[in-house]
Amino acid sequence: MDKHSENSVFILVPVYNRRETSLKCLHVLCQTGDLDRFQVVVIDDGSIDGTGAAIVQQYPQVTVHQGDGTLWWTGAIKKGMKYAYQQGADYFIWLNDDCRVSAGTIADLIAFCQEKPDAVIGAQGFEMEFPDTLSFGGKRKTWRGYRFLDIPAGNVISCDMLSGNLVCLPRTVVDAVGYPNPDKTPHYGGDSMYLLRLQKAGFGLYLDSRHLVYNDANESYLCPSNWAMSPGGPFYLMRLACNPYSALSWRLWWQFNQQAYGAWGIVMFLKKYISLLPLTIIRLLPLKIREHYYARHH
Repeated sequence: MDKHSENSVFILVPVYNRRETSLKCLHVLCQTGDLDRFQVVVIDDGSIDGTGAAIVQQYPQVTVHQGDGTLWWTGAIKKGMKYAYQQGADYFIWLNDDCRVSAGTIADLIAFCQEKPDAVIGAQGFEMEFPDTLSFGGKRKTWRGYRFLDIPAGNVISCDMLSGNLVCLPRTVVDAVGYPNPDKTPHYGGDSMYLLRLQKAGFGLYLDSRHLVYNDANESYLCPSNWAMSPGGPFYLMRLACNPYSALSWRLWWQFNQQAYGAWGIVMFLKKYISLLPLTIIRLLPLKIREHYYARHH
């Protein structure tokens, strides 16, 4: 990759109130050489824990754009992509701040897109604390829903969907479909809905396992890792289903299933929310019984 290409690669990192996590992300990019090799843009959505100021002080080569707390993931990525496009970006890298890349990962993603101009490629990542546990990556579409692919190291394969944790996209995606839409999917699902649009515009999705990539897990109240044991009352899951920023948002899944499956998407939508009923019943039970249930099923 020549110097001109390197200068036209923009790594976009949305951050919010995770100061140490965000700084660790930039520290890893510094170790791999990506921080100096490419343009790094942090979109800080109004953090109140000093994230933005710490980044400016410790990493002056990073461009920081401020939000007001209303951007969330999709709005932050859109803001970063618009800035990068205006600066002449040839490639956008979506990078979540809890994603830990290894040396050569980003360069190889870009090189693949240079060889395949209509390709979008994402990395496969594993949990930092449980390195045999798949955290994000590519998915295969089935009649029962999208299922994660766990492919051997050293491969690149086509897939039907990607997690937005670490993805390389060419500039032409904006020319083809515009930017991600935060009005429809402001946070969770913003990546998937955008990638569905790209597929319909003729872009192919690919999964890369050539480099080790890890997820430094951060629990989110909007997407608990343990639905049966997460804090909140018995009807907490129902409230999340009505929260447009949640991973359970009914608006998100209604749109996604319709776009991905057409008429069959209605069945997929109903199946997802009917499955919440037994979880809600379980959350009515005393804590010790729920703990026993969780231990038996995990």
